[in-house]
Amino acid sequence: MDTCKKCEACDKLCEIVPEMAGVFKSLGDLTRLQIINLLATDCTGKLGVGDLAARLGISQPAVSQHLKTLKAEGIVDSRREGFYVYYSFNRERMVRFREHFDVMYRSVMDRCDQEMFRKTTLHQALNLAIICYSYTGVTMDIAEQIRESCGGEIVAVRTREKYNTFTAYTRGVLRSRQGESDAIDPEIIDVSGYDLLVIATPVWAWKPAPAINAAIAALRGCEGKKAAILVTCNGQFGETIPLLKKALEARGMIVSAEIGLTKREVGDITRRNGIIGQIVSAYHA
Repeated sequence: MDTCKKCEACDKLCEIVPEMAGVFKSLGDLTRLQIINLLATDCTGKLGVGDLAARLGISQPAVSQHLKTLKAEGIVDSRREGFYVYYSFNRERMVRFREHFDVMYRSVMDRCDQEMFRKTTLHQALNLAIICYSYTGVTMDIAEQIRESCGGEIVAVRTREKYNTFTAYTRGVLRSRQGESDAIDPEIIDVSGYDLLVIATPVWAWKPAPAINAAIAALRGCEGKKAAILVTCNGQFGETIPLLKKALEARGMIVSAEIGLTKREVGDITRRNGIIGQIVSAYHA
């Protein structure tokens, strides 16, 4: 199916929701849920209509009707052995349903991010700049989510000499540990027109990435501005947040939020909503 082009970003919900509706309908009955539970926990593979009817205390025709509904949605499978028909739970079908549900959940919660922002800020976009360096793209994804929910602009910091997998873990890590800076573009970052700066960077060897060190030095018109620190990491944050706070305060800025996000938390909707709330609070601090 071609994308319908009705949404800003196609999440395939127009295809997923109709398919999910039948599953929700089939699951919306206590007896059918009990049948699923019996089949899912059965280790014999020998449950037929009579067995299910006896365990549930209902008639065999009633069980057959429920099984027909569940089979129509692919939730239950059957196999024939001679005169007997045995039923089993289709785990693959429910895994697919769970994946579709997660897509729908993320889509709804993404919209909730924006609604929460609108209610908090009285329908006014925030005048903020997100100064972001991202090597793998994870930090930039978070920056874009903040912009979508809060407004503002992203200043993407790029190193003039590109890192690859080898140089990032050799030269890049060494420069990070020594607190050095990379040559970056843009060379000068004018933030005089913004009310809040969000400084976003990954953690390299428990310290800020060299590119973000350069970005802080490149700021112009930052004195007296409020700043929020946002760091992402695979493991431990180490000294990253304290070092960034010290560098920003040395430039005359007021750090009003310190946010750390681990790899495990990146896809956590609740945690992401919390970040939006912290950014809004930092803006109004």
